[in-house]
Amino acid sequence: MSHILHGEETEYCYCHNCKRIRADHELEMTAEGLRCKVCGGSDFDQSGWVVCPHQKVSAVKCPRAGKGIIRDLHGYDCLDRCFFRV
Repeated sequence: MSHILHGEETEYCYCHNCKRIRADHELEMTAEGLRCKVCGGSDFDQSGWVVCPHQKVSAVKCPRAGKGIIRDLHGYDCLDRCFFRV
């Protein structure tokens, strides 16, 4: 089951209240919109396709649309360290 977040379907998203990636089973649709079952928050980042420095593939759907990706001395790194696909 997937939910609609900002006009697109999502299987996971980043909850700003929890400061964690939440999977579809941790989300619920209410009359007010999408809500986190863990904290009750409704402030989420929209996911987006990016080249993830940890996945080393052409593009993955990132729960934060790459907001945690930074350039460092050795190339690119992601501060989120989600590893949710592993």
